[in-house]
Amino acid sequence: MSDTRLLLSRIAALKQRIEQNHPRAALPAAVGAEAERVSSLEGQTATSRRHGALLDGSFRLLEEAYAPTATEPPALPRQLTARARRLLMHGQGLLKQLRGLAEHFASELREPSHELGVWSGIDPNDPLALRYHSVVAMLDTALRTVQAYPDSPSAQLRLCDGLDAVLSVVAERSAAVQAAVLYRRREAMRVETLAGWLQQLVSGEAVELSQLVNLAESLLADVDLGFSLRFCQVEPTVDPNAPHASAWLARTVACHSLIVAQVVARLVRHDPDLRAQPLEPVLAALVHDVGMLRIPVALLTTAGPLDDEQRRLVESHTRIGADLVKEHLPNAAWLSEACVNHHERMDGTGYPAGLREVQISPLARLLAVCDVYATLCAARPHRPAREPRTALTDTLLLADKGALDRAQAERLLQLSFYPVGSLIELADGALALVVATPTGRRDLNAPARPVVLLLTDGQGQWLPLPRHVSLAETEGRAVVRTLLPDERRRVLGQRYPELV
Repeated sequence: MSDTRLLLSRIAALKQRIEQNHPRAALPAAVGAEAERVSSLEGQTATSRRHGALLDGSFRLLEEAYAPTATEPPALPRQLTARARRLLMHGQGLLKQLRGLAEHFASELREPSHELGVWSGIDPNDPLALRYHSVVAMLDTALRTVQAYPDSPSAQLRLCDGLDAVLSVVAERSAAVQAAVLYRRREAMRVETLAGWLQQLVSGEAVELSQLVNLAESLLADVDLGFSLRFCQVEPTVDPNAPHASAWLARTVACHSLIVAQVVARLVRHDPDLRAQPLEPVLAALVHDVGMLRIPVALLTTAGPLDDEQRRLVESHTRIGADLVKEHLPNAAWLSEACVNHHERMDGTGYPAGLREVQISPLARLLAVCDVYATLCAARPHRPAREPRTALTDTLLLADKGALDRAQAERLLQLSFYPVGSLIELADGALALVVATPTGRRDLNAPARPVVLLLTDGQGQWLPLPRHVSLAETEGRAVVRTLLPDERRRVLGQRYPELV
């Protein structure tokens, strides 16, 4: 029995004892107050019970009528046509695939999301889980209709047309959910791989930079394949005294480093000094913030401004990271330099040494630009995440003031104000997904006018057939804003949960 059902049974027993011992008309004040508390508690648990029922129902559908251990298989017509049998076998194959997905969602529901982070935990309103439930229900309905097929072959053939169409939709949606699950697992594995490597380096265990080569190569391959830039992150805050606080910090640093590495992988091909060996800059981006793992979690989760002593302690992460790399990776001097100098600024206002211009290596200049952009795009305890357009604009302003390398900062325009995969709102209220960004143009307005897939009309109604629109070639359509992750999740989850 689940915790929710056990709680409800105790509530019911308590109410029964109250009714037996005290008639409702003569309830004393104390008992009446207790009854009100019980009623309130019932209301609070009702929502959790409804959420759990969705996935519980899905699992029961998979386990009951079509379980291979069932003693009494569902009754079927006396004779099925060959086509009906083929479709039935196809449905059973889809059922087997869905069982595998059910195992994934069940394992995620058993684990608290605050311990595993954003990539591997799910909440009861996860759009992908709800889509999975609807696919299971659709398949269950389709297979149950076979039990009602008449014996007439001609009638069965007519019904098979509808069954074939339903199974095609089920197969398409099942494949989409499965692909989304695999993508989640891949992203979770990237975070866990990098977080584990960083923890080993900080703890003094033997590590090899080659252990991260596969991760760096996969990030470069994503760029070649045209994959979108992903701004992954775990929870912005955590209890510093929690047992998993150190693991949370490692995942937080890993998420930030992965964003920086993705940006570096997209910009390095345009840098004449670094594009000949793109692997080294990406590896540097993955490792550059390792010193943050030595900073107290309580300090990094502070929502208010830091005092001078606290700020100096945070700034010490650059030297800490460089020392760790020197000690455990003595053959990677370039990596140590990247760790210590990625917060230096062209005008000498950076730390730890206050270097200026030519004193800063090209790699450190690139990391500085990508680090600032990635930091602005992620939520922090003292502020929410900024949309990519704002983050890019603020980074360019820092370069214009002389703090960052202007040439490296301008290469961020290759990402566009609205990176591929962003969900944006247009001036007329329509929503669209960015599918391509203008490149090779010197028009300063080009980064603000990408190619989009129009999803809704101006009234927010989903288009029956989404269509591509080039904003650069369209008059009267302009981008108002990028939808942030929570809003994107809510909007796309209604129709396209696989894209959340």
